[in-house]
Amino acid sequence: MGMAAPQARLLQLTNRKNTIGRELNSLSLQKMSLTREMSQVSKEYNEALNSKVLKWSNNSGVTYVDLSYQNLMTPSSMNQQTPYLITDTTGKVVVDSSYQKYAEMISSDGKAGGDWLSVRTEVLAALTGIPAETIDNLGSYESTADENLLTLQEIEDNEPSRPTEQTSITGLLEKMGSSTGISSGFSNASDWASAYSNGSTISLGSGSAGTSALSSVLDNIANTLGYYFDDTEGMQEACQTFLDSMSTLMNEGQDLSSNAFPVKGNNDGYSVNVTEMIEEIMGSYSIISGNGSTTSSFGTTMYEWYDKDSTEYQNWETEHAEWETQYDEALEAYDSSESKKNTLLTAEQESQIEFYDTLFSSIADKGWTYNSQVSDTDYLNQMLQNNMYTLTTVEREKEYDSNAEEFLWENSYQTDIASNFTNVYSVNDSSIQNEALAEYEHKKSIINEKETRIDTRMQDLETEQSAINQMIQGLEQVRNDNIERSFSIFT
Repeated sequence: MGMAAPQARLLQLTNRKNTIGRELNSLSLQKMSLTREMSQVSKEYNEALNSKVLKWSNNSGVTYVDLSYQNLMTPSSMNQQTPYLITDTTGKVVVDSSYQKYAEMISSDGKAGGDWLSVRTEVLAALTGIPAETIDNLGSYESTADENLLTLQEIEDNEPSRPTEQTSITGLLEKMGSSTGISSGFSNASDWASAYSNGSTISLGSGSAGTSALSSVLDNIANTLGYYFDDTEGMQEACQTFLDSMSTLMNEGQDLSSNAFPVKGNNDGYSVNVTEMIEEIMGSYSIISGNGSTTSSFGTTMYEWYDKDSTEYQNWETEHAEWETQYDEALEAYDSSESKKNTLLTAEQESQIEFYDTLFSSIADKGWTYNSQVSDTDYLNQMLQNNMYTLTTVEREKEYDSNAEEFLWENSYQTDIASNFTNVYSVNDSSIQNEALAEYEHKKSIINEKETRIDTRMQDLETEQSAINQMIQGLEQVRNDNIERSFSIFT
């Protein structure tokens, strides 16, 4: 019995020590599991920090709004009253619950080629609140305006052609006659045409009198030749440019006896060379007006002009005056119908009708598909980011159809992925980041709490294990001493 009690105690402590060892091992594994869990939480948080979302900006990324169904597919200042169609991979327009019933009225099965015009008044009245009667009146005014526009265009197309002439400068100078515009005549010619051909001069006088004489000569040229040209002001500008360049030299009394300028002489008296003067003026006029083309055969510059003295031209003036009266009446009728159309609605109402006309005519053209989730901004963003949905812009123009003999609206479409649009930006998703941070902190606190409990438990077990080890050592020493005394009796 003396040795039995210590031995039983030793076995009990050893069993407890083994139990502690197993529990410490289990706790160590749990701690390693928490480390892996924390690593996964950190990974998820970092991924959230790098997550992107598509946003819309009208000011080059200074501020953003959600790329939502409402912002893209309903009239607003954000989209500047222009629909940005959300289209699927087949090109159909994606509609939500607010548009579904109207889309079904256009095409019950969602196929392309639906009928927008037959339900247009009803749908526009429902969406805009504008009375159906007003919308119908608008359509009537538009039809009248279209008819008046057709009449106006037909009259424009039948405008009498003005008879034109084309000749060299010599032919034009024949219209100048013999007057130089001052008392002095030509040095060796009787008229402008021959003076130009012979290189004749005109005496101007000296000082300010010479400058004044040159001005009168140029006024004569501008008024006479300008009468036969379409760009009268261009001829006047060319003559004024010549006067400005020469009068400065003459007023300064410079000696131009052996110069390369058209004006010759000195302060005792100046003269101007007709050939050089005319060529310089006509060169300037050609640049200003674009009138003047060089023929390929002889290098002669030909000018387009109007022989207003001819019977043909005078007959045209009479005919054109009658045409102008007819045109003015047609223009007045067109302006009146346009005015009625434009004053029927407010600017906001007009933009709303234009928006929905573009949207639903596109649904009729391209077909449609319904998605109950498309109004969810996060869902739409994912679909656009993954290129499952694209954005389509519409150019809508009214053109005359010769077969139908009326003006018809035509839509042209441009489709691209959202990230290619100028107004669309890929930015960090702050809402996801904030949610991720809150989730990260929550999970981290739970893991830390578990880890703290494990550390506390392990510390307690290790303390107990150390105490048991000491007790085992003491019992083993007592046992060994007893054994040694028992065996010493027999020695």
